[in-house]
This record gives sequence, structure tokens and C-alpha cells, in this order.
Amino acid sequence: MLRSTDFWKDEGETSLMLQEKGFIQSEGIEKIFERTSKWFELAGLKREEIKIVEFSTDEPERIFVLDAERTFSNDINKKKLVKILTHLKKEFGDYQQGLSFVASFLMLTMDENENVALMTKINSMLPGYWKHEAIDFGTSAFTLYHILQQTHPSITKHLESNCIDAGTFCQKWFLGLCVHLLPFKYLFQFFEKFLVGGVEYLYKFSLALFTVLEKRILEAKNPQVIFAILRFDESEIKDEEIFQQILDKSDTIDISAYNLKEISKDVYERNLKKRIESAHKVHANVEEIEDCQWCLDNFPEFYCLECKQLVCQDCLDDKPTGPNETHQEDSHTLISMEEYENNRDKYKQKSTTVETLTKDLEDLKV
Repeated sequence: MLRSTDFWKDEGETSLMLQEKGFIQSEGIEKIFERTSKWFELAGLKREEIKIVEFSTDEPERIFVLDAERTFSNDINKKKLVKILTHLKKEFGDYQQGLSFVASFLMLTMDENENVALMTKINSMLPGYWKHEAIDFGTSAFTLYHILQQTHPSITKHLESNCIDAGTFCQKWFLGLCVHLLPFKYLFQFFEKFLVGGVEYLYKFSLALFTVLEKRILEAKNPQVIFAILRFDESEIKDEEIFQQILDKSDTIDISAYNLKEISKDVYERNLKKRIESAHKVHANVEEIEDCQWCLDNFPEFYCLECKQLVCQDCLDDKPTGPNETHQEDSHTLISMEEYENNRDKYKQKSTTVETLTKDLEDLKV
């Protein structure tokens, strides 16, 4: 994609490229291609394992169309992403928006066959993460939190006092692999370290992040500021060298003393099992609303009283656009799904209908 004649004119201002910050052009496109060509080997993927893919010609799912619209400007690139996501959903049996983040990033230097091959390899490194109900991700999030309680007890106490849950602050690190968060200069390094270290590297990166940003996090007085720090908002992280400090620190983190398998089993039983059963009960009783009404993908975690819509944490973290552009973080009130379920007779939600998406689907058929 980077080699296409009109790439910078078409895609230079899109959400995917916001963190490019001149890195690709300063490095040179051919050097970037040479660098990413080594990623297959880093992931333990042999070139002969990259096969020609027979892509589906079926009607694309609306969420793939929406994710493509949010990612690219050029229609050809949108169609390519939809085609890749449709195939990966069929192969993986499920879909989660982080999959779109990673696949679109790989599209910059890889063709569709290479993309599918590396995405399949990454999916095997993150078993159960890219699912609608990502129980394995949740288990990993609480595993990280367990380790964090041992290494940085003051941080976990501060997070708890601000009602910040383990599953909410590391979604874009673990599921989106920091795409849209890290500037490309550091994202490329992150990817290379992840491809070698897998899930264990995600733990090391997270612990390094908390180590480097500990003072800032503890000084933050409300959850909005804490979340802004953890998603690397420019309003809070003004010095990009901090990202290099985190990456360098991650190389020194040693988690060999922790039995990750046993910790994961324990945190699932203590933290997730009952919560999942409760969530299933809630969602079974929420009529006609299966997903977040903004992204139409993730499970909703909150109900906005002013917007009258069910929303997920990912959408709340993103810059307001499209269906959530009227949401006001400072003045709108969010309630939990449990509270919504217990009082839903007095709440009326606006629905997002399939009809409103028909034109997009017709325009972007693969």
C-alpha cells in the first residue's frame, strides 16, 4: 500500500496514519519494507507457509464495512481490508475490533496473502483474544493486574480508588497491539519485540509502562486523566522519549518467577467466572441490543443517560465521531450495565438499525 502512487494524498490524514509523524518518510519506504519483511521470521513463520488465499465473495458484514470506513479513505483500500477481515472471521470463527487495527497496520507493507499469514500466526500467539467475548483477554488482564499488585501495589490501590478495572486499561495494548496508540517510530519496535515474545512480552511492556509512568499515574486525581495517560494521549504524554524509555525498560523486566498458568487459572475463578455469568444474564435480557451502539462490535459496558445508548469502553476512549459525536465526556452520565438492567424500564435507548447501513454495504461489496 505504501508504494501506491496516491497513498499519501489518500491516506495521509486517516486515523491509521495519525501516529506516523514523519517516521516512514524519514526512514524511506524501501527501508520500511525491508524491515517488515523480517517480521515473518521473527514470528517463526516460514515464507513457504504463506499461501495464496481464496477470498470470499459473500456479502460483507456491516461491522467490517464500518471498520474499513473508520480506517481508510481510498475505496480500494477499504475493500481490501473488508476482504481480509471477512476471511479472518471465517478462519478464526469470531471477530474483535483489535483484529482490524492490526490487519490494517500490516496492510501498509504486506499484500493480502502475507497479511493473512501473519495475522493467523499472531492469532495463535493470542489464543482467544480476538473474540466477541474475549474471556482469554480478560484472564490475561487480571493476570497482569495480579503481578502489578506485587510489583506496584501503590498503583493498583490508586486504580481501585478510581474504580478502574483491570480489563479496561489494557485493551488497546493487548487486543490492538498499540496500533493507534504508539507513534510509528516506537510501534515498529513494539511489534518486533511482541513477535518474538508473544503474550509474555505484553506483560513485560505493561509492567515497564507502569514503572516509567508511575509518578504521573499516582499524581492523577481522576479516572479520566489516568485513562488519558494509559492510552498515551498527547495532552498527558508530551515527550515521545517516554515511549523509548518504556520499550527499553521492557527488555529488563523479568517475570520468570511468576507461574502464569496458575495465576491465570486463579484469577479466572476469582475475578471472571461470576462476572461472565452475570454478564450473560444481563445481555440475555437486554432486548434487541447485542453490541455497543456506537461501534456495533464490542459488548456494551455502560449506558449513557444523555445519549440514551449502550456503549463500550473502547468507544468512550476514542475521539467522538459518527454516532458518538454528540457525547460529552465531562457532562454526560454513565451507568453500569447492571444498573441499566435493574432499571431498564425507565430508560429508553435509541437503536441503530441495519437500514442506516445499507448504502455503505452496497458501496463496499467485495
